[in-house]
Amino acid sequence: MKLDHDLVRKILLVIESSDSLQGPDENELLKKIPSTYDRNQIVYSISKLKEANYITGRVVWGDNVAAIIEPGNLTYEGHQFLDNIRDDGVWKHTKNILSKFSSVSLTLVSKIAAEVITQLIEKQMGI
Repeated sequence: MKLDHDLVRKILLVIESSDSLQGPDENELLKKIPSTYDRNQIVYSISKLKEANYITGRVVWGDNVAAIIEPGNLTYEGHQFLDNIRDDGVWKHTKNILSKFSSVSLTLVSKIAAEVITQLIEKQMGI
């Protein structure tokens, strides 16, 4: 399955917006993710975000089916990544750059977004 960067961003934003110190529960997460994404895509993204150490959550499996999605909370690395991609303008510009490539890791997404932010700051300051 392909990792959808837009879905990754949406999941991280939902987790960050939760009032719970343990992060959102499955229902809260699913309510805030557009219906264009199916449960399998969300489960896959949660699993990969956990592997990347961006979230504390997990997927509970039963009979080869994702029984429960526990998104958890953001890790420090997750906060750093989200800080680079949170702004809609930065995200749009970053996605425009990324669209020229067929394969891009989350690490590279973060680096490009950070560079976009740096360029915007330099432009703002006239550097």
